[in-house]
Amino acid sequence: KGINDLFNDSKNIISIREKEQLAAGGILGVKHIQYLDYEDGYLAPSMEARRDVVRAIREAKPNIVVCCDPTNYYLNDRYINHPDHRAAGQVVLDAVFPAAGSHLFFPELLKEGFEPHMPQEVWVSLTTEPNTTLDITDTWEIKLEAILKHKSQIKDPESLLKRWRAHGKRKDSSTESPRYEEHFRVLRWRR
Repeated sequence: KGINDLFNDSKNIISIREKEQLAAGGILGVKHIQYLDYEDGYLAPSMEARRDVVRAIREAKPNIVVCCDPTNYYLNDRYINHPDHRAAGQVVLDAVFPAAGSHLFFPELLKEGFEPHMPQEVWVSLTTEPNTTLDITDTWEIKLEAILKHKSQIKDPESLLKRWRAHGKRKDSSTESPRYEEHFRVLRWRR
């Protein structure tokens, strides 16, 4: 439902958004995207959603899981973090621990052939309490190219690019190119 007002007809928005996601993923080299088909704008941290994410984790067996920070309500003074982003973050964190790695949670998944799997790390994005900073300068333009594939959500691409490029940090010298960073709260389990 998060479309710009240039898209008046929302009956095809699911297929439009899936095509945009696939196009963006293609730019980033993503080989697989899985949709859980929860209605946009109504995601809640339910047991059903948690089980679906546990199933996805057990199927993919990732070493690293990335999610949004469910505690971050405000990204700045002009933006409230979308409730779906907060709910998705809560669902993912609750799925990772304690459920994904334990045979005692969702035994029906064992019957489906999904054995427990515990990721080694969780990277929480859009957090107000980061403990890890990545320099993404070398991939910044690729990120912007992928974001621009979400045309149904972006009314003014030039304005978006201008705002995002302004996030670059310059070194002491005004002649240096800007550097771009992303910040995460990384949780690691000892093995």
